[in-house]
Amino acid sequence: MDIPAADGSGSLTRRPTISDVAKAAGVSIAVVSYALNGRPGVSAATRERVLRVADEFGWRPSAAARSMRTGPRAVGLVLGRGADATAHATSFLDFVTATQDVVAARGLALVLQIVGSVDEAVATYRTWWAERRFDVMIVADPLTRDPRVEALARMRAPAVVLGPPEVAQGLATVWLDDREAFTRVGTYLLELGHREVALVTGPAASHRTQVRLDSLTAALGRAGGTVAHEPTNATAEEAAAATRRLLTSPLPPSAIVYDSDQMAVAALDVARRTGLEVPWDLSVLAGSDSALCRLATPSITTLPAPLSALGTAVGEAVLAVLDGDHDASRMVPMGGIAVRGSTGPRAR
Repeated sequence: MDIPAADGSGSLTRRPTISDVAKAAGVSIAVVSYALNGRPGVSAATRERVLRVADEFGWRPSAAARSMRTGPRAVGLVLGRGADATAHATSFLDFVTATQDVVAARGLALVLQIVGSVDEAVATYRTWWAERRFDVMIVADPLTRDPRVEALARMRAPAVVLGPPEVAQGLATVWLDDREAFTRVGTYLLELGHREVALVTGPAASHRTQVRLDSLTAALGRAGGTVAHEPTNATAEEAAAATRRLLTSPLPPSAIVYDSDQMAVAALDVARRTGLEVPWDLSVLAGSDSALCRLATPSITTLPAPLSALGTAVGEAVLAVLDGDHDASRMVPMGGIAVRGSTGPRAR
């Protein structure tokens, strides 16, 4: 990467140093250090100028050097309240635990913060990076065009995106193979005779939602089937409301696929109240597995999301980013369909 020299007379082709930032900002190295580390003694205007120059240069401190100076560091994960579909699986703790286990081996802690909106998440990531509070940031359930990803890419902040490369803007990525998995779900439902299928998901803007919808629609479309889509905020309450709308519509589906275990369990109660028997009148399938699905009556057919494996892969990607590995991205395959009592042949 070419970096303009402070006097504008040439370019630096080597990795930028703190001296380069100090020269370009017109301050001492000590001032740059204070500004970048969020320490007192620097005016707000000077701190902003130093951060802007450092961002333009793409400069960031060596993770190894920071660790020697300050000891164990942390990895930051921001989740939106009611927005991140991954977080609504009951087994999400498996993901967090697996990620923490991997990064802890390098002396890093995983810090989780809940915010109310994407804008708040962007502001949080900006503050974290400006203050150099975290070595790597994690972005969950990215949107097709995600302001969080765009902000981290502009800041050249080290990050791992829980989504495929096409939404990561050059950042490291770890993703589940939802495309292949939901093609399999479509094929499975076709084999049972279902042609009118519904998909109840998290927010429509989620890239994962679009991949699941496109894959299921394509699989069913090959045999003349259709998919009705009901996006929600991924809560059990909204899933129940969506289920009620679908089951009382002029052409109700014979099978409904849900993003998460909690959403599918809520649907069982709606089906009972509507006078339908699962699976004789309606088949139900969940896109994640947990004890809830196994203990429900009937037990729910699921597409188990390997959240422990996903967490391990994210932790490994975080360490690869810290080590400067340019091949940190990886895909985690979904598990096979766990067929249980909630799915059966189309009865009507």
